[in-house]
Amino acid sequence: MVESNLNKIVARLAAQTSRPEATTQADIYALLTEANIGLDGETVTMESPVEDGTKRRIDVEIGQCVIEVKKNLHAADMPKAEQQLGGYVKQRSEALGRYVGILTDGSEWRLYQLRETSLDLVSTHTLNKQNPDAEELLIWLESVMSTLTAIKPIPEEIEHRLGAESPAHQLDAAELHAIYAANADNKEVQLKRQLWAKLLRAALGTEFVDSEELFINHTLLVTTAELIAHAVLGFDVGPTGSLTARQITSGSEFSNARIRGVVEADFFDWVTDTPTGESFVRNLGRRVARFDWGAVEHDVLKILYESVITKDVRESLGEYYTPDWLAERMVAEFIVAPLETVVADPSCGSGTFLFHAIRRYLAAAIEAGVQIDDAVQQTTAHVVGLDVHPVAVTLARVTYLLALGRDNIKSPTRKELNIPVYLGDSVQWKQEADIFGSEVVRVSTDESDLFGQQGGMFTLDLSFPRSVLKDATQFDYLVSEMADKAMTTEPKDAGKAAAVILKRRGIAPDSKDGGVLRETFSNLCTLRAQGRNHIWGYYVRNLIRPLWLAEPENRVDALIGNPPWLRYSKMTNTMQANYRALAKPRNLLTGGLGASARDLSTLFVVRAVELYLRDGGSFAFVMPHGVITRKPHTGFRSGNWSTDQGNHLTVKFADSWDLSKVTTGFPMTSSVVHGNRALDAKKMPTKTLGWVGRLTRPDVPWSVAKEKITTTDSMVSVLDHGVEIPESPYKARFRAGAILYPRSLMFVVDAPAGPFGAGAGRRAVTSFRNNLEKKPWKDCDSLKANVETSFIRPVYLGEQVLPFRTLEPRNAVLPMSDTAILKPDEIEIHDGLNAWWAEAESTWERHRPKTETKPLSERMDYHAQLSAQLPVSPVRVVYTASGNTLAASIIRDARAVIEHKLYWMPAMVESEAHYLCAILNSAPVLTQVQPLQAIGLFGGRDFDKNVFAVPFPTFDPDDSDHQHLAALGKQAEKEAATVDVSGVTTFQAARMLIRGHLVETGTETAIVTAVTQLLLSVT
Repeated sequence: MVESNLNKIVARLAAQTSRPEATTQADIYALLTEANIGLDGETVTMESPVEDGTKRRIDVEIGQCVIEVKKNLHAADMPKAEQQLGGYVKQRSEALGRYVGILTDGSEWRLYQLRETSLDLVSTHTLNKQNPDAEELLIWLESVMSTLTAIKPIPEEIEHRLGAESPAHQLDAAELHAIYAANADNKEVQLKRQLWAKLLRAALGTEFVDSEELFINHTLLVTTAELIAHAVLGFDVGPTGSLTARQITSGSEFSNARIRGVVEADFFDWVTDTPTGESFVRNLGRRVARFDWGAVEHDVLKILYESVITKDVRESLGEYYTPDWLAERMVAEFIVAPLETVVADPSCGSGTFLFHAIRRYLAAAIEAGVQIDDAVQQTTAHVVGLDVHPVAVTLARVTYLLALGRDNIKSPTRKELNIPVYLGDSVQWKQEADIFGSEVVRVSTDESDLFGQQGGMFTLDLSFPRSVLKDATQFDYLVSEMADKAMTTEPKDAGKAAAVILKRRGIAPDSKDGGVLRETFSNLCTLRAQGRNHIWGYYVRNLIRPLWLAEPENRVDALIGNPPWLRYSKMTNTMQANYRALAKPRNLLTGGLGASARDLSTLFVVRAVELYLRDGGSFAFVMPHGVITRKPHTGFRSGNWSTDQGNHLTVKFADSWDLSKVTTGFPMTSSVVHGNRALDAKKMPTKTLGWVGRLTRPDVPWSVAKEKITTTDSMVSVLDHGVEIPESPYKARFRAGAILYPRSLMFVVDAPAGPFGAGAGRRAVTSFRNNLEKKPWKDCDSLKANVETSFIRPVYLGEQVLPFRTLEPRNAVLPMSDTAILKPDEIEIHDGLNAWWAEAESTWERHRPKTETKPLSERMDYHAQLSAQLPVSPVRVVYTASGNTLAASIIRDARAVIEHKLYWMPAMVESEAHYLCAILNSAPVLTQVQPLQAIGLFGGRDFDKNVFAVPFPTFDPDDSDHQHLAALGKQAEKEAATVDVSGVTTFQAARMLIRGHLVETGTETAIVTAVTQLLLSVT
């Protein structure tokens, strides 16, 4: 009954029929007080006096929000309405603390925040007049006011009330932006942002951009996670709580509770050092305190991260977090004896695998009769996490706490607790030579990243003898004490203070180790004096942790997780060099091709096994699907990762999991590889466990997923370097087309020529644009010029090729003659071409990826893929490089250029071209090639030259079977030309029309029979 009435109220508000303001105001009051959003008649007031000496009254006031109602916002004087609302918000803020304001006419809702003396629009919500959604409006309003309590932290609620689209997040983000802008010049803030960027460059390569927006969003995420951690322990983190913002971000209450490693001073506590940081953290805490953090069944911090950091940003950074159901299933399958297994996730992200490993361990311990206090303590010795992403580490630490459970942690008899999740470089990029072979571990405080790219601001090193790494806990205490003492010690007094610390830790100040540590303490004091202080304790203690885990006596029984997926082409130049240096001696660079398809994930797994897994230990990792099938990963699949320095490293692979047919919302096709570290290598089997199913969300538990997913034994087609298979001789004659990208700088459409026309021999053209463009090119202005017609070339792309036929080509401005690509001085003599190309090169230079170093005119001839087409052959056969089906046709255009999504070959005679088209368009060839394709989200992705794994022979004009196929190809071309494709909107639909017509005429059946007979004759 209540729900029905609410729907009626919202329908009246949505209709917005210019009703009197008082009527709309009454409906809003009724909506707020009748809905289950934590409000009642006492907390919602109408006509509240402003108390500024005037007789003005606020239409509706709820908590720290004022609502001003207008008859029609579109008809209202908006600046005047905003000024009126601003006055109300300013008066309330000065008297009672932070207030926000809403302008509404019932249909449109506009949320504002006070920025100094004016209002900033933060969020809007508009009701659909035809189908208004009462629940959506109520969630929007409740998120603004944060009034509900005991909300269960399930994914949907996290997204609605804390996610990026919620007004609550938008308010907090706007305020944090303002705080940062006012404190950006602070040395401590600058240092923490520099260290944050340094680690993310290591984690994410070239895709990471040091942006203020991302730093602020990460700060907001971490502060939210720290508030959640305190709420888990039962602290009131809202405005009425007793904790200060500094207590929350420093983790002092965790220290008092003898819980270490959850919240500590880090990169993101800069906000609490600002004048308005206290009120910001308290208001954020009010939103966090509404949830029941004792009722967590998911890695909710992952949900929070994915809600706040937009999908586009996450995908551009290569951040693909594991679906809950998959992590839960992997832990259950591969951690067979949890009580006897020490397990580590070396790329733990927000802690999804840790969450399920902890829950599995606790369940097994309780079932075995272990007292809960002992079970909690033992869990931290059996489940360990590492990650190089500073935000991920904070989220994972809180996830660890949530997995242990509020009641278990709050036990009055609980012992001291150390949460074993560490910020660290699991791959150990730089440590290969200068740390593992050294008695001293050095952490540089300059601006170099983990790959040695130097900055130069800092020059001091922090050094630690390897001997102090033996006891991880004592090392933590030593570094913490040194960092804390350096906060209050002048550099001139460093020697005396260091001696006291060392004696307390049982280290002789005058010993060799003591001398190293005295110098380090002096450098910490100097850094503090320079305004770069306590962050180094956090930095050192975490960054060195992988070294402790790599000591033989500390290695684990099992590794499990989802390593970073970073393509070689996305790595920085220095990172690529380091990748090659580590990958080559570990047998990961087999074969000369496919370098861009190589991925950090395989090197990461090899290094994790090499450094952290004991002999005989097991590993299981979520990997890109191509790892189990594609040529660049031949060495990885071999299981022989022995180094050329004499180190023996081999594994025995078990059957992989093929997840390519599971639709889950996870943005990449994936697989699971697993096995054991062993004395002898066993190659990854082609036998797999195939998974099939569809889930609407990836964050469901296994109990839900298993009802919609089936598994069965299956096989994958594997391409390995060094394995000889019969191939068609045509493989050497076909080559890829030219990379003409970005398209907006080359591809053109006709433009208005102006009153004087384009001029003789010229065309007025402008950039071809569409909605498939990606940043940064989609944000660049279109080019326009009157270009000489001879330099406007027809270009065939994959989408222009149909079976036995082509669509109209696109046009592109290309600086080339019929025989060669023009040099810069040759371009300059053609005014129209020069005008276009100069602007194209300038735009390219401003926005090109860091990995691209060549000018556009050279880059478009990558591997001579453009110049090889010159002079143009009068007859060429082309086939599509990717897709679900092959399409091939003949091109007879002596000016046309072939783009890289097509493979092409000049044909000596027309009959050979018809012969090839018949074969390449045939179902028997497609059936044999499809298993060799890389798998994308929408099925098979690339054919490339895998088509020649079908060994069809060179055309022989004297062979009757070949002549028959050529005749069928010619007939199919004639029939394809008669099909009307003008009414379809996609090239896929056009291809289907032609194939359907060939089936109807019987030509398709004849080709299938002829190709099948041909292939049988050569096998």
